[in-house]
This record gives sequence, C-alpha cells and structure tokens, in this order.
Amino acid sequence: MVKRRKQEEIAGVLEFAGHSPDDAVFKEWMEDHRSRNGGKLRVSKGATGVRVMFSKEADMAFWKERSEMEAKGQKPHAA
Repeated sequence: MVKRRKQEEIAGVLEFAGHSPDDAVFKEWMEDHRSRNGGKLRVSKGATGVRVMFSKEADMAFWKERSEMEAKGQKPHAA
C-alpha cells in the first residue's frame, strides 16, 4: 500500500527569537490568529526561538509586523 502525503504551499518561515511555544505572548498571538483566520500554523522549535511556517503571505507579513512592533515596545494595530 502506498501512503500519500498532503503537500502544502508554504509562503515562508519566521523565527521569533526569545519566544517558546509555551510563552504567554506567543500563545496570545496564536489565539488571535485562530480567532481571525480559523486556520492552523505549523510551529516548531528553532535555533533561537519558536519557528512558524505560514501558508499565506499576508499572515506572514502580519506576524512579522507584530513582532517588530512588540520589539519596539508598541502595541500592534488591528488589521
């Protein structure tokens, strides 16, 4: 019997240094993503933090902006 694997398109991968999958801030981001999109993200442990794979370019851009705003100490705006 041949097993088939579902292949998904990946728009990109971001790694958030200093965060872990169990981090409260990261969990908040995941909950916000689920409430907005209802989709799932692939999350794994990276070299310096948590690594997230995105299937949509817009999601990746939103997460990147959110991460940069948090690093500057500002609140991200709602999209």
